[in-house]
Order: sequence, then C-alpha cells, then structure tokens
Amino acid sequence: MEIKHDLYLGDCEEVLKTFPDNSVDLIFTSPPYADQRKKTYGGIHPDHYVEWFLPKAE
Repeated sequence: MEIKHDLYLGDCEEVLKTFPDNSVDLIFTSPPYADQRKKTYGGIHPDHYVEWFLPKAE
C-alpha cells in the first residue's frame, strides 16, 4: 500500500479549488481558535466562527 502525502501553502478557499473531485481523503484543520489568532485570521469571534469557516469547508 502506497501512502502519499503532500503539503500545500496558500488560501484554502483558492488552493482546494484546483484539486480534482474525489482526490482528497482527509483535511485536518486547527480548532476554532481564530479569535485568539488575530494576526493570522483577523480575529473571528467564536459566535461568527461557523459562518466564517463554512465556505472553507465546502
């Protein structure tokens, strides 16, 4: 059994659009700490996290 792994750097909403359908088995994300990472995510309040994250999960 061959195990393949790749790492991609970029905006997930853009990078994932370039992947062929049915080519990804798993996507691992960080927990919803966006409010604590204001410099990285712009400070997403926990009450708005799901609305912010859903477009990325599509």
